Amino acid sequence: MKKILIMAGLLALVAIAFAQPSVVKADKDNHLKGLGVHFGTLSANGFSYRSFGKQHGYQITLGGITLGDRDEEYVHFGEYNGQQQITLLEDGRRTNLNVGLNYIKTLAQNRTGRFYVFGGGSYLYSRVKQFEVDFELINNNPTWEDEYRRMDTADRVKWDNRHYYYVGAGLGFDFNLGQNFHWAVELPLTMNQDTEFMMYIPQTGLYYYFD
Repeated sequence: MKKILIMAGLLALVAIAFAQPSVVKADKDNHLKGLGVHFGTLSANGFSYRSFGKQHGYQITLGGITLGDRDEEYVHFGEYNGQQQITLLEDGRRTNLNVGLNYIKTLAQNRTGRFYVFGGGSYLYSRVKQFEVDFELINNNPTWEDEYRRMDTADRVKWDNRHYYYVGAGLGFDFNLGQNFHWAVELPLTMNQDTEFMMYIPQTGLYYYFD
């Protein structure tokens, strides 16, 4: 139901915008360049550059962030066939770097903004700090999960490098907010590196276009 409402909302915005009379753009307005921020799976997250010609354009987005905290576990329940000692991995902080490249094809435009289709891909690299933690058995339950307690042994640190890829296409609208500011709203159909579809997760961006 949420997906249907999101799609209906985006289509309604487009319909309202293009219910206004079209205007002919001057030649200097047919090539626009803008800087801003964009957030989305297909676009990537971060600082973004957009360039529009009369009908064709492209967008490049680059960003990075370090986030997360170690979620320490002192008691653990699980089925390990009564093993006296187990070793588990706990994720700590991670650093994410991502980049996206999208092609944009203008379908229609007027003074309110620009309606377009877009397609492309993004890449996300995540470097995760992990901790190997030892647990000892304190309750062997044959009918339920075994109970383990954290041991006093020193944790071992390791690093895990994770790679994520996304490709797809969708519809978007670039709203002219005035004073050279534009707000982009997009609805892509995205596929990840495991060939799983991530349907209709909205993207958005805020840009300042240069005269």
